[in-house]
Amino acid sequence: MEELKVLFILENFYGYRMGRAKLKFPVYGVGLINKKNATYSRIIPYFNDTPFRLYFGETTALIAKTKDEKFDIDLEWLKKTLECDEWFAVIACCKKAQDGLKQLKFEPFMSLPHPTSWKWRKQMMIDCIENLNKKKEEYEKS
Repeated sequence: MEELKVLFILENFYGYRMGRAKLKFPVYGVGLINKKNATYSRIIPYFNDTPFRLYFGETTALIAKTKDEKFDIDLEWLKKTLECDEWFAVIACCKKAQDGLKQLKFEPFMSLPHPTSWKWRKQMMIDCIENLNKKKEEYEKS
């Protein structure tokens, strides 16, 4: 594994201009998102000076019209997301992502609340990076 790719799995993508569209790809990188969006802005800045490359996935391919519109977990989509690359770590960022991964019998590296949740804390990202760095050190030793 050359790059240390970290996959964050979120609940569902929303775009008010997209209507009832579907995501075309199971994962998307930092270059395709609005970094000022409330979800991503609580993750990305902490990774600026790290060796990790961030990617994001969703529990469903469906795109919501509003941030409050929710969809059921699409296990086939989630499975595609996990299989589309080799991940250094997979982080579930909501209860729905945790449930979907559990149904697929996949153990995430970490489970966190959704970044826009009232449960979210800055310390969670600090701890996440610390744990990723520990894993990286162990990986380099082996």
